[in-house]
Amino acid sequence: TSASNLFSMYHQFDRTSRSGPKAFVSEYAVTGKDAGTGSLLASLAEAAFLIGLEKNSDIVEMASYAPLFVNTNDRRWNPDAIVFNSSHLYGTPSYWVQRFFAESSGATLLTSTLKGNSTSLVASAISWENNGKDYIRIKLQAVNFGANSVNMKVLVTGLDPNVMRVTGSKKTVLTSTNVMDENSFSQPEKVVPHESLLEMAEEDMTVVLPPHSFSSFDLLKESAKIKMPISDSSSHQKTTTV
Repeated sequence: TSASNLFSMYHQFDRTSRSGPKAFVSEYAVTGKDAGTGSLLASLAEAAFLIGLEKNSDIVEMASYAPLFVNTNDRRWNPDAIVFNSSHLYGTPSYWVQRFFAESSGATLLTSTLKGNSTSLVASAISWENNGKDYIRIKLQAVNFGANSVNMKVLVTGLDPNVMRVTGSKKTVLTSTNVMDENSFSQPEKVVPHESLLEMAEEDMTVVLPPHSFSSFDLLKESAKIKMPISDSSSHQKTTTV
């Protein structure tokens, strides 16, 4: 289908009966002129659709992008996730969107509300344990399908400030100068995610969503260091950090 149509299918499974069989979205992709041979525009619509599937993962158990591979010397379908010839390969922007979601497979969906009147934004929040450490990662995912940058205010609630705190980790952004940009054998990384440090991360912050982009903001939820005064028998105060 077209990019705009797939983007609008973000709500496709919101009202699906929870008492029926589970769903397997066995093949999906943006096709036609919006897709080219693997455009940024196509990948953004697919990212929004996948956020919708992730939000309905109690009923949508599986999904698969298709087609997965194409030999450039025997191309029979556009687009494909991974393009190869006898000696080289590259991933399309749609491939890199798959990587976003594969990384957090099995995550816990957090309750989130997107406020505002924009019809070009889709966002969600998820968390999962990371490498068995005693913190979880809160990952905010947002698709800006519009042509203008957006300042998005993020407010994290429900954390006991005396026990847990949110700190910065990184932000990852998939975008390009033109929404129809593609990767190729000569420019295999023209449209790929770029990571950078997320500075000033806290429970109440503002992040910038570039035009035509898919962004992920990773916030580490850690145990807070609490200082408690302790009085000993000689009446001198000590401070300990736990």
